[in-house]
Amino acid sequence: MMPVRTLVSCLLCLLALVVLSCSASSDASLQAGMTADQAVAAFGQPDLKDSVTDPQRGTSATRYVWLKPGKAAIIGSDNRVASVQDVAVAAGITAGSTRIEERPAPRPRPFDPIETPLNYVAYPFKVAVIYFASGFNCVATGQCQWPILRGPNSV
Repeated sequence: MMPVRTLVSCLLCLLALVVLSCSASSDASLQAGMTADQAVAAFGQPDLKDSVTDPQRGTSATRYVWLKPGKAAIIGSDNRVASVQDVAVAAGITAGSTRIEERPAPRPRPFDPIETPLNYVAYPFKVAVIYFASGFNCVATGQCQWPILRGPNSV
């Protein structure tokens, strides 16, 4: 059986590795001259794809738009990024240009003398698993995002 001190130091080293890998791989940039596959690898699948007129040549080109980073790339007929533009996304508008419905806040769960304390005791382990899975996803796919955490007593 491993001593507790060795186990804790191994877990801290693993956590540091996950944090460093997420911070190192999140510096993706979009540059003119990249291929369409490189642009998709850097930012993931685009939120919008459409055809536009290439501003440099006057021919038809494909435009990829990523809403979260606020970038758009015009892909020329040679399958390379011809130009990169910044995109401002209006608040409350999604990819399909529909308004985001605000959901009413869920009703708080009633206090359960057994379940509620157990939820609070298990919460640090739940958060650790969520962050570990997020870091693993970051390392494996290169799509790094901070996880969304809910309260300890939420479903």
